[in-house]
Amino acid sequence: MRFLLDDEQSEFGRTLDRMLSAADTPSAVRAWAAGEHGPGRAVLGRLAEAGVFALAVPEAHGGLGPLPVELAVSFVEVGRHAVPGPLVETVAAAALFGRLARAGEAADAAKEWLPRLADGRAAVSLVLPGHGPYALDDAADAVFA
Repeated sequence: MRFLLDDEQSEFGRTLDRMLSAADTPSAVRAWAAGEHGPGRAVLGRLAEAGVFALAVPEAHGGLGPLPVELAVSFVEVGRHAVPGPLVETVAAAALFGRLARAGEAADAAKEWLPRLADGRAAVSLVLPGHGPYALDDAADAVFA
């Protein structure tokens, strides 16, 4: 069993690092904290163009995955650059919809949402049952419970 990243995975991480360094994420974080989501949404758009969200979406629904190692590489860089927004929630929702679709459940929801999550047209948030009525991020296009 191999526990090291291969050359492509390592290069993907370096590419994301360069892209996020050029995106001025500190300014996007400050703007997000002040309630201005435009700069953060621009960073999320760049991540979508790089295929980050598609890594959690099955190929049958317009994604590239699921590719958990590549997704982990992506989130190392997302965390290093403190990218704002509902990234984890969006990927979690994509993984959940993908799993439900494979099990034959929620096919209509998967067909509607997975392509939008894969290409970055939608960012979603989650409400955790029993943990309060508020979404994890108020700038999401949809909130799922």
